[in-house]
Amino acid sequence: MPNIDSILSDMATLSEREKLQLVDKILLSVQPINKGVDAAWSHEAEERVKAFDAENISIVEAQDVLEKYGD
Repeated sequence: MPNIDSILSDMATLSEREKLQLVDKILLSVQPINKGVDAAWSHEAEERVKAFDAENISIVEAQDVLEKYGD
């Protein structure tokens, strides 16, 4: 069984896209997708886009949020 150092060494040869695919697979192996949660977040995202398009919500700059709520 390969150790972490050899895996990291092999990973250095991967493209950025391949590294992201690897991370995704690792995360899924630790915590599989909950289809109910995934569907709920998808619905929420769609509702937020609709609200934004209808100009019912406004944009807040990330820096403003971090200044207000960050550490």
